[in-house]
Amino acid sequence: MLARSLLRRSAATLSRSYATHAPDGLPPVPKSATIKTSEYDPADEPALADMKYPKMYEESRQLRQNPFQYWDKQERVNFGEPVPLNDDLQSMWAPDYHKIAPSSALLQLGMAFSLIGLFAFAVAETRPDAPALPRAYPYDGLVKELSGTDDPQFAARTDAENQVDE
Repeated sequence: MLARSLLRRSAATLSRSYATHAPDGLPPVPKSATIKTSEYDPADEPALADMKYPKMYEESRQLRQNPFQYWDKQERVNFGEPVPLNDDLQSMWAPDYHKIAPSSALLQLGMAFSLIGLFAFAVAETRPDAPALPRAYPYDGLVKELSGTDDPQFAARTDAENQVDE
């Protein structure tokens, strides 16, 4: 009995495989999800057409719809798909691609800034006055009590400076 269990353990140790494998629950990549690349026209590019070189796509991957149909859902690319020459400009990490005219963008920015300015002006105009008057000191702003100098750096506010315009 002991020999049999030792034999099983040694056989199990020898037959262990540490290679990774795909989990059983994942479905295979459907054939319809692969990107079909066309070939070059022999009249336009005879050398590339003779080599059966695939014609690469030229649109950004940001414009590809339904990211769940691709093998790499984040990059929106399928396994084995040919990589174009300017892949850094067509990938998902490239600068965003917008279909908006510059005049329309400037109009929208101008409207946004004017609405913000209108709101700031309305807040400034409807803000109530201060609920208290500025502090005033007798005897010419306490000049004698505060060092006796006429230097405005050291002098307190006088009654003339504290007049409220109504």
